[in-house]
Amino acid sequence: MNLRMRTGMTKGRTYNRAVGLVLAAMVAGSAIAPAAEAAGKPVLPGPSTAAKSSDAQLSTDQFIVKFKPSVAGSTAEREKTYAKVSSAASIRVREIKVTASDAKVVKAGRKLSVEESRRVLDSIAADDTVASVEPDVLMHPSFTPNDTYYSKQWALSDPNVGIRVPSVWDKTTGAAQIVAVIDTGITAHSDLNANVIAGYDMIADATSSGDGDGRDADASDPGDYQAPGACGSTSSINSSWHGTHVAGIIAAIANNAEGVSGAAPGVKIEPIRALGDCGGYLSDVSDGITWASGGTVSGVPANANPAKTINLSVGGTSACPSTLQAAIDGAIGRGSSVFVAAGNENQPAANNAPANCNNVITVGATSQTGARASYSNFGTAVDVMAPGGDTGAGILSTYNAGTTIPGAEAYGYLMGTSMASPMAASVGALMKAADASLTPARIEAKLKATARPLPGPCSGGCGAGLIDASAAVVFPAPQTPIAVKAASLNGALGAAATGEVYGLRDNGGYQCFEHGCILYSPASGAHVSTGAIRGVWAETGFENGGLGYPVTDEVAGLRDGGVYQNYQGGAIIWSPATGAHVSVGSIRGLWAATGFENGRLGYPVTNEVGGLRGGGVYQNYQGGAIIWSPTTGAHISTGAIRGEWAASGFESGRLGYPVSDEVGGLRDGGVYQNYQGGAIIWSPASGAHMSVGGIRSIWASTGFESGRLGYPTSDEYATGNDGSVAQNYQGGVIHWSPSGSYIS
Repeated sequence: MNLRMRTGMTKGRTYNRAVGLVLAAMVAGSAIAPAAEAAGKPVLPGPSTAAKSSDAQLSTDQFIVKFKPSVAGSTAEREKTYAKVSSAASIRVREIKVTASDAKVVKAGRKLSVEESRRVLDSIAADDTVASVEPDVLMHPSFTPNDTYYSKQWALSDPNVGIRVPSVWDKTTGAAQIVAVIDTGITAHSDLNANVIAGYDMIADATSSGDGDGRDADASDPGDYQAPGACGSTSSINSSWHGTHVAGIIAAIANNAEGVSGAAPGVKIEPIRALGDCGGYLSDVSDGITWASGGTVSGVPANANPAKTINLSVGGTSACPSTLQAAIDGAIGRGSSVFVAAGNENQPAANNAPANCNNVITVGATSQTGARASYSNFGTAVDVMAPGGDTGAGILSTYNAGTTIPGAEAYGYLMGTSMASPMAASVGALMKAADASLTPARIEAKLKATARPLPGPCSGGCGAGLIDASAAVVFPAPQTPIAVKAASLNGALGAAATGEVYGLRDNGGYQCFEHGCILYSPASGAHVSTGAIRGVWAETGFENGGLGYPVTDEVAGLRDGGVYQNYQGGAIIWSPATGAHVSVGSIRGLWAATGFENGRLGYPVTNEVGGLRGGGVYQNYQGGAIIWSPTTGAHISTGAIRGEWAASGFESGRLGYPVSDEVGGLRDGGVYQNYQGGAIIWSPASGAHMSVGGIRSIWASTGFESGRLGYPTSDEYATGNDGSVAQNYQGGVIHWSPSGSYIS
């Protein structure tokens, strides 16, 4: 079976004739609105304030504080108040300016939620130095469109029976959102063109397409006029311009002193033509859904601008076909909400596809009185209701004056669940613009949760009720950096153990969880602190210590399973074999030059240890140590040379601190390291020995290890009680005494 689908504007073949008569009476024989000159320029009402609450005004990060006269002139006393408030509310505040009335404007260290704003306000008000305090609320310009026929758009302008979108237009009109309209295509219209992007003609059968060809990138509507006898009709039926009307309901340009306003006038319409002569095939409609949502359709170029909202004002009496359900499921999986018309047969919507498909948002129609429209389908398959018009009060939108092929642009009244569905889709697009994180399931749930009872009667079941943009379109409270970080971890830290706590150094804060904490400061950002590395950081004094705040999370992937975390003042490095240790300053710089843990020193096995002579510090590593003093800088100490230096008493011995690292390249693979009081020389054949004082000078005069004496084979040793010493070499002995020296 390849089901043919019709627009939701009609009620089947018999009702179609009746609707034609009704429309003719309703719009005086045509679908063209009265001329602008006749309509004049109506005075439009202000936007609805139904959704504005004191909570919305209270959500601010600034407060206007009037101090009592005894305190107002004292900066020190005011600072005491701010410190108490910061502690009580766990949110740091500071004074940023003085108003003309000498009130002080106090600002929080970050964006606040409604609850946090109230907490700060209450904390300030509770202080006995404060005379009065009020939120320094953000003011917004009110937005009411000046479109000529706006007053006739009762579905928008009347807050009692409409969808209450004016109350959100000064916050969002849907900018950056794309709504795909899968319909008859679209005609050129000056009140719509700027909001239309490239779409696609998905009708594959050239004989029923109406434009003489198959699928292509031209989504324009050539007209769906039916001559007598066509499509089973006994009389002629003018072109419906259904897609143009639906598109205008959503996105007609607002505030251009022309025509009408769309319900979401900031969105872009992506027209997808799937309905031609006598309707549209299921296969074309299904492919249209797939392509609109960014899926792949064989033989059709990829969609460069997938829509997150799809409107289907189409339907047919049938169970939900598997092909259609698969296309809908694919769209939902790609993050696109699918809005569908409930149908116009005054019967259970469960009898109509796609209204009875899973995962769609099925929309029934209401009249200007707020009752279920006389034709609208009803029942358990209906999710929500929206204005679709009824006899005597249709929905005004963009239209075309042509009866067969496109003619002059026009405005026209139509009625049907075809009009209700784009009303709801508009609100869905506004919701997505306000909160990009909303999934199709959350959009559906929120639309239902915020719907209100119909102002008029409903028999048979009208879903959750009449949609209410003022309640459904909500910008999420600004998330703190800590909250954003926690959300990105997907619960890895476990349940929260504390709230967010502020008042740390440099306007910082933290929140702890079962398995660690998140630390934040404006300079460092928000980062996780856990385990052994957190333990060492705690020992340093947390953010008040030398390391300051973390500037990265833990970074794994080091040798032997190691991990590090960087801080403002250094790093902490951990490995299974060595534990966690601090790495900072000049010693860290030299360790970095060796290749960090991949170099010959390996991982640190101690923190820096101070208390050495002359203010010196050392840090031990798996392969040696790094020693630093103010006069000598940082140098490496490893292997046999380090052993010899240790035997001499390290920096407290006669050699003092190293003044160089080990230097290789000597004869026979030898190495030396210089110290404040001399040097240590090593070779494979002779081992490590000190070279100091007068004997070192004599050895130097012979050419060091390259001379006839070669390498030392012993340290100095005493040869008399008068301070005489000697040192053995590969080629002889150097003797030194206060009275002279010689080589033997």
